[in-house]
Amino acid sequence: MVAAATAGVGVRVSTLAVIVAAALAAPAVPARAQGATHLVIITGVSGEPRIAEAWQGQALALWTAATTRFGIPAAQVTVLAEDSTKDRVHVAGRSTRATIERVLGALAAKLTADDRLVVVLFAHGSSLGDGVKVNLPGPDMSADDFKKLLAPATAPMVAFIHTGSASADFAPALMGPRRIVITATKTAREQNETLFPGYFVQALTTDVADTDKDGRTSLLEAFAYATHEVERVFSQGNRLPTEHPQLADGSDGGRARSFYLTQAGGGSVAANPVAATLLRERAEVQARVDALRAKKTDMSEDAYQRALEPLMIELAEKSRALRALGAGGKP
Repeated sequence: MVAAATAGVGVRVSTLAVIVAAALAAPAVPARAQGATHLVIITGVSGEPRIAEAWQGQALALWTAATTRFGIPAAQVTVLAEDSTKDRVHVAGRSTRATIERVLGALAAKLTADDRLVVVLFAHGSSLGDGVKVNLPGPDMSADDFKKLLAPATAPMVAFIHTGSASADFAPALMGPRRIVITATKTAREQNETLFPGYFVQALTTDVADTDKDGRTSLLEAFAYATHEVERVFSQGNRLPTEHPQLADGSDGGRARSFYLTQAGGGSVAANPVAATLLRERAEVQARVDALRAKKTDMSEDAYQRALEPLMIELAEKSRALRALGAGGKP
């Protein structure tokens, strides 16, 4: 789940006025020139042909979307699979610990602040006495193993998505200032096969999760869609949920909200000049919302809500205008 900011304590009116005014008047931070996006897709030990086939299909769907829909060069998309012999065109190697360490270690050491690294795991997890691990061909890897492996990657934005069982403990292990971590479970005890990966891949590879109709799907939109679908399946079947997806980015969803695998202009709506202006204006409003949220702990709840309301209305107006364009509306 997206972590909510804690309730703030009151401050003197004069100080509060300065904080609110600064948050509302803060100019949008200029977008950082985007460098290279590297996507590493890993499938672990499946345990049975049905799951192996599903993970292989999901990995291929992501590879295809990355190189076509998102415009990421094929050389920057790496697939490591349980069985690397089934698809020698798309799979770069077997998902052993040694190969993962070689691939991620090289990227963690060389990526700059303009670059982005996205790691997607399709794998079963286990929680034993020596910690939570992901099941791989040969030696397994723990959350701490991935933490150490990615430790040098302090400059690039890193999104780590573990779609499998017992994945929750990867969030606290991998979180950091420029990190987004998504897991399919909220505790390591949730060790059943997960539904989350299928819906998450569907969200990224189609337009089904593009709720603001800007022609792109953010990680937050993909997470929200997959979470909703998982909840729907359990609810309709009157079953006790065995997985609870969570998102952690240290920013109340702010980082995931603005993280897209595709860039502005990648969709038909974003390519419209009027839509591009609306997207920029909405990003500016969102930056003001994020600035205000960062100050929440220094504000009374009443003052925070009064400051937030007009910003949310403005965001809704921009989104409504974008939806109109997406439905064929004219500028």
